[in-house]
Amino acid sequence: NVPAEVKNVTEGPSVTRFELSVEKGVKVSRITALQDDIKMALAAKDIRIEAPIPGTSLVGIEVPNQNPTKVNLRSIIESPKFKNTESKLKVAMGYRINNEPLLMDIAKTPHALIAGATGSGKSVCINSILMSLLYKNHPEELRLLLIDPKMVELAPYNDLPHLVSPVIT
Repeated sequence: NVPAEVKNVTEGPSVTRFELSVEKGVKVSRITALQDDIKMALAAKDIRIEAPIPGTSLVGIEVPNQNPTKVNLRSIIESPKFKNTESKLKVAMGYRINNEPLLMDIAKTPHALIAGATGSGKSVCINSILMSLLYKNHPEELRLLLIDPKMVELAPYNDLPHLVSPVIT
């Protein structure tokens, strides 16, 4: 057992984070070794332990929500954080655990890789990125060349004035 006190609980769209204070001198390995016991105690399919939470002396235990909240692109695009960003290349990626919009500047992340299992949301992610760019940029400011190997994912973008050519299949 590791004596701990819950200092804060943050419910995000997909996970809830419990922030725990543990006694000084408790080793991180002692906490992470309890992962399976914590899963069983919480009746959770999976958990993530963040020990320590960066910039704090607290331990985070993230538990998937039984009913995740759907995040819609519109709520991020209409947020002050997205609207007030200077960069024309900032794109909506979702929400952080504290429900703050998570934005990515593709000018600073030119080599991002989008990967995942079938049905995990790769196409949704690509569409969110494209819609974010289209929302912030006029056709004179943004020119896109879209390649769609599946021949179905990007067809809805075919008539956009932002395209250098029709979607390549």
